[in-house]
Amino acid sequence: MNTNQLIVIFLNKMKMNKDIYLFDSKEHIHTLNGKSLTGTSSIGNVLAKNLTWWSAELAAVECLESGEKIETIRQEYEEAVESGNKKEAIDALQRKYPIFKKARFAHFNSRNKSAKSGTDLHEILERWVKSEMGKGKNIDITQAELIKPFIEWSKENVKKFIASEAHCYSKELWVGGIVDAVVELNDGTLAVIDFKSSKAVYITHYIQTSLYAIEIDENGLFSSDGEHQMKLDKKIGALIVVAFGAEVVKPEIRTQIDKYKKGAEAAVLLYRLMDLDALITGKK
Repeated sequence: MNTNQLIVIFLNKMKMNKDIYLFDSKEHIHTLNGKSLTGTSSIGNVLAKNLTWWSAELAAVECLESGEKIETIRQEYEEAVESGNKKEAIDALQRKYPIFKKARFAHFNSRNKSAKSGTDLHEILERWVKSEMGKGKNIDITQAELIKPFIEWSKENVKKFIASEAHCYSKELWVGGIVDAVVELNDGTLAVIDFKSSKAVYITHYIQTSLYAIEIDENGLFSSDGEHQMKLDKKIGALIVVAFGAEVVKPEIRTQIDKYKKGAEAAVLLYRLMDLDALITGKK
């Protein structure tokens, strides 16, 4: 869809006094009435990102103490953490000890190596789901083998696929995202599905899927160009996460959805608080 068409959609919705959701695929930004929404996948990071880097730094320190025998590294690291500007102090420590930087980023580099294969797998899953919806060509045998556990599970448990890579947003929470899939299970329950390349399923994944559920219940599903596709006739009743990096790939389901939604709303509040505090302290 070109710019002129988007302008026409915008003006038409303005005349109808409706909210205008749009997605900038180049910048990967969700907007509502011209203002940026917080990305749904960003919210779950409030539970992990600080501890992740702290543990990575500590692991690097321990590695250097035992392997490289840098006897002062722990003291220097602790002084950096307690300094007025941790980022600047850690950067200086990395310049002084290049191997510290290498050890500190080891987990990050490892994750990036698997990113390409994870992206490819996600594309295969998207294509298969769309083919099940009658919106695309079937994947080949080799690709089907890669996602065989999910295909087998779907054949047994999914009545129909409702959406794939659908956009959604919540004005109340001011978040927007793209849900991997929405399905109706055999018992009639509507569920959101999120595909992950991780080796396990984590609570942050359910915060993300809970937010998708809130967004879908509030406003329905949209296309990538912001056109409203549908409003579901009942609320999302289950959250499903599939971790394709696990030894045994099996969709994990949560049906206590009201409790997870409350947790997701709390995560949004914490995210906003951290954002505010970063502005106050000048760390953003």
